[in-house]
Amino acid sequence: FDQVYRKLSKSIIIIGNMSIPVFKDFDKSVTGIFNDDFDSKYTLKIKTNGPFGASVTTNSTYDIAASKVESKISTKYSHESGFSLDKLEISPKGKITTEISLTKAAPGLKLEFKGDDSEKGDLSLLYNIPKLATITADIDALKLSKVNTSVAVGHGPFSAGANVDLTLAKGSISGTKFGLGFGYTVPKLLFAGLRANSSLSEYSGLFSYILRNDITFAGKVSYTKKTSAITSEIAAVYQYDPNLTLKFKTTSAGVINASVKQDFEKKFSVVGSVEVPSGLNGGFKFGVNAVLG
Repeated sequence: FDQVYRKLSKSIIIIGNMSIPVFKDFDKSVTGIFNDDFDSKYTLKIKTNGPFGASVTTNSTYDIAASKVESKISTKYSHESGFSLDKLEISPKGKITTEISLTKAAPGLKLEFKGDDSEKGDLSLLYNIPKLATITADIDALKLSKVNTSVAVGHGPFSAGANVDLTLAKGSISGTKFGLGFGYTVPKLLFAGLRANSSLSEYSGLFSYILRNDITFAGKVSYTKKTSAITSEIAAVYQYDPNLTLKFKTTSAGVINASVKQDFEKKFSVVGSVEVPSGLNGGFKFGVNAVLG
């Protein structure tokens, strides 16, 4: 208990200086434990520096079933004026995806565009009020088929937020969904959160607790009103040393996942993962993902 008390005392100053994340990411510190480093793919990502401060990334994926390699190439560039080309990507089939953003137009304001050469063109706005709230708004500027808004607020260790998603058809609202969320954070110690999504038809609760500097536990319980289904997951992270991380998770369905991440010199890292099906029925899934740069 003495260790917990010392951590709580040190967290008071940290909480006061925390920025408010967007609503969709307010529980990202926990969802990342369950989602990151368990990818059952074989990929190699190479990042290199280009001229004028730009960077170029090549992402290659090996498809075992088809015995072929597919590669995507993208570039990124930022200017001191606040303009950024966050992504200019060309897929193996020639599809072009573009993401640009603009900051410094006004304090706390960020404007973004994400689109491609065929079917996507989304405009978004993010406005941050330091230490108080973050507001977002997104619109499908190409088809005018959806509008999404969210707000997240925080005070001390407490956070809360809500989102509203509108579906549009022929100039009128054809569908509405909303969500709510609440969180409690003690930096470098614990997080607990609750979410209600899809107009209160889906619920989830999750937590993470840092037992020691090298061990973190996390749990998640979800409930779907339509099917009355309850699912759960438990995960653990073990930081063996600064360069080696072990992760484990299991679900209420009996599926077990494990991964090992090794960081090497010169910004090179490799993640190996395995998924063990419930009751050993079906094939195992493996993945190796490497990043250079």
